[in-house]
Amino acid sequence: MKFRILAISVVAVFGTSAVVIPTAQASTIKNGVQCTKVNATKKVGAMVYRCGKNPYVAPTRLTWTLRDCFTANALLKSAKSQYEGFKDIAKLAGADGEKTINELQASITGLENMMKNEACKKGA
Repeated sequence: MKFRILAISVVAVFGTSAVVIPTAQASTIKNGVQCTKVNATKKVGAMVYRCGKNPYVAPTRLTWTLRDCFTANALLKSAKSQYEGFKDIAKLAGADGEKTINELQASITGLENMMKNEACKKGA
């Protein structure tokens, strides 16, 4: 009888530790931590992470990345494609057009730097 109680106790201890360990690992979500399900999202505090390939970190594997990184990357691609078309038109506007082009280029560069150094940075 004592052996049976001891065996049940041992199984109960190991069974609960197996349940507790994944919960502890789930709290380590941050930029650069590997994930498995594409487009899965997790909220950690005020931050929302998405599982995907970070556009600014190599190697390109599935990792938890701030959702804002993917949003900013889509915005950056759109801004770059619009910039190329706008650049030709703005040259026709003279000095004001050149000023607008320079401001737009500075905005694109600023967005790119923010992505590399903050939103998409591994380990952030």
